[in-house]
Amino acid sequence: MKQSTKEVAAVAAEAVQASGDYLSEAFRDGPVDGEYDSVDVKAVADREAERRIRSVIETQYSDHVFHGEESGRADGRQDTESHDYRWVVDPLDGTNNFASGYPKFATAAAVLKDDEQIVAAIYEPLIDSLYLARKGQGATLNGEPLHAESPLSLAHGTVALVIGLSAVTDPPLAQQAEALELALRDRCKRVVPTWAPCVDWGLLARGSIEGLVCFHPGIYEQHAGSLLAAESGIDVVDTITEDGRYIGAPDPETTDRLCEVVDETI
Repeated sequence: MKQSTKEVAAVAAEAVQASGDYLSEAFRDGPVDGEYDSVDVKAVADREAERRIRSVIETQYSDHVFHGEESGRADGRQDTESHDYRWVVDPLDGTNNFASGYPKFATAAAVLKDDEQIVAAIYEPLIDSLYLARKGQGATLNGEPLHAESPLSLAHGTVALVIGLSAVTDPPLAQQAEALELALRDRCKRVVPTWAPCVDWGLLARGSIEGLVCFHPGIYEQHAGSLLAAESGIDVVDTITEDGRYIGAPDPETTDRLCEVVDETI
């Protein structure tokens, strides 16, 4: 059955807020249980947040496919329509930040129809910021229309750099990522390596930063973030390509300059 993007977006908003409300209550409330290694954390909070977000989705759309970062892909009913809609969910984007008490994390959900992004929801619970985007219908922040603009040039601006876990754990890719960060630092005022990409997607969409570069990013936050950016007017050169990169900025000139840096470096 076909659902309107308005209806789906409302469920996505409810889902990410359910997850975010739990995370807000659990944040800095004692030790964070989980499995820790040198590059990542698998916290109990991730699983509980995913359980809550999934409960909202499946209550409304039991036939949709659920694809969560913690549980993987779980199909709905095995009929011809069960794969039309797929939810790609990051219940806790910024687990390392959450575990260390650093107040920068979000929860995100993207809805794909026939593998095309149609809805994105990102919620930052600590500051109660809800971003919603619908394909072809624009983006909003707490219900207000969102359009990305920045008065700063790249030389005076901030660029968020997203390095996916697959690149962090692969020595040749990690070396390229390090070179990319150094190259970007020569072109702008500040480069912010991020451990919570969806927070930076929100900053990009509202024009608070001047660019965002992703190198082999994870799909769980990328689907929601890239749709939010597109619907807020971000100029995008690359979506997810074979070499695993995404480059976006509020204006074409900045995007072109960032693209030059990436092309020269990797």
